[in-house]
Amino acid sequence: MDQPSHIDIRRFSFDEFVSFLFDRGAPPDSSHRDRWYYHLEVEFNPEAICAYYVQLFRRPDFLSPRFTKLQLDEGFWAIQSPNLTCSVYKLIHDSNLTLSAKGGCIRSMTDLFERLFSKESLDTSVQMWWDSLCYDWHCGNRKRERGGEDKRLQDVFFQTLSTLLSSDSEICQRAALHGLGHLHHPETTQLIQQYIQQHPLLTKEWKDYALSAARFEVL
Repeated sequence: MDQPSHIDIRRFSFDEFVSFLFDRGAPPDSSHRDRWYYHLEVEFNPEAICAYYVQLFRRPDFLSPRFTKLQLDEGFWAIQSPNLTCSVYKLIHDSNLTLSAKGGCIRSMTDLFERLFSKESLDTSVQMWWDSLCYDWHCGNRKRERGGEDKRLQDVFFQTLSTLLSSDSEICQRAALHGLGHLHHPETTQLIQQYIQQHPLLTKEWKDYALSAARFEVL
């Protein structure tokens, strides 16, 4: 295996951080087996990077004119990946970062979906976003009954996904259902039942997917 390369981004401006994430060439293939961030060790300040993510998610409109769809898709894969040292996934698991900071970052993802993902037809990074961030409750790495951050973060994710489920965007709704299907929040069934009742014109395929999410059976 190649030795990890290193980069120190502690003095990066917001613009430099954005370039670090997105200003990259096309990957060698679409298998996700050898991405640029797989063997990269990053020195960074968690509080500062978390604030940069919130800034990025709250106002992502500038990204589309600046980067290609492929660059955006690759960058958002890195952001949600456990393989990037300074990813959102890693920050959410950082015991030194406050719950308030983590919660603010998660909530800001509502704007990311509504202001960018619902308008820009990216590839798999959008479809798998909440899968990547919520799957720990699905596989048992996090458990609500433990209390503490496991419960509090699950509630923040649930509130955020509930907001997206009420969006007019089908992309936001579908993504929210996917996340709810992995989050295992106790109020999921009630929320999705209300969603189905409020959308009587759902196709059979869409309704079946929603019911699968309510049973925590989505892939």
